[in-house]
Amino acid sequence: MAKTKAEVNAELQRIFGKKTNGQAGDAVAGSPLWTVPSLADARTGQIGALRGEASVTIHTRQAQQLLTGRDATDGRNAVMGLMRFSNFLTQITAAAKQDDPWADWHLVQLEEALEAGEKNLKQQLEKLKRVLSENESMDVQVSESVKPMKVSVGFASSYSYWVARLIVQYDEVVRAVLTAKHVAMISQEASSQLLTEAGANIRRVFESTARYRFTGLTREDVVANNARIAEAEKRLDRKLDQVPADILDKTRRASYAPAIVSAVQVAGGGTATVAPDAGVAEIGSV
Repeated sequence: MAKTKAEVNAELQRIFGKKTNGQAGDAVAGSPLWTVPSLADARTGQIGALRGEASVTIHTRQAQQLLTGRDATDGRNAVMGLMRFSNFLTQITAAAKQDDPWADWHLVQLEEALEAGEKNLKQQLEKLKRVLSENESMDVQVSESVKPMKVSVGFASSYSYWVARLIVQYDEVVRAVLTAKHVAMISQEASSQLLTEAGANIRRVFESTARYRFTGLTREDVVANNARIAEAEKRLDRKLDQVPADILDKTRRASYAPAIVSAVQVAGGGTATVAPDAGVAEIGSV
């Protein structure tokens, strides 16, 4: 049943502490949030860039490795982390902005992997919590680290934040699995399999970008089938995959794909290029 206006206002007041007269809280007298310019000043004034902070808190070393990555050692393979992933993503996003259809295609595949991974991890966590709550004679709380790690994150791409959120979800699954094993609700073998399945969701996301190689091409090159395609294939030493038609005509793009900037819009009037090693993400412990 639809709520009345009075009921909606009551809900807003409960959630946000909204005043009954519909006005937001008054500013503290003598402490203005900013200096108010005149209309003349506002016309020529420059607004600064937006800045913000974001952080994630993790409790397991498994999640820590996915954030930071791990170099290959004797007997252990390298693990791609969020920092290296963000480097790939910076290149792909910049190329997509410059009308590279292969870059656009990779962003679509990345988004599909993120959506599937988020769904899988959520379902896995729900099942684990149900297992932990089934024992009526024991109240089991999911374990937490006595010293969790809070990590500040800052990225150029929205997708890097999405992956950071996915790693936090993975961290929750790992905690639930290890808790269930510790209280003898699942076996060692079962816990190992669950951890492998959970980690696969992150690996699929990382792999979706690791396959990308900078082409330097645009949709115009593909439509014209010009010599630049052959040059790119020779440089990359491989045949380029055929771009799906709906990617090529831009009817399908990723939700957070950048706006495409044509060559004439690039500063200086020349065609933009992306260095193969462009961009480094910011991530550090706090």
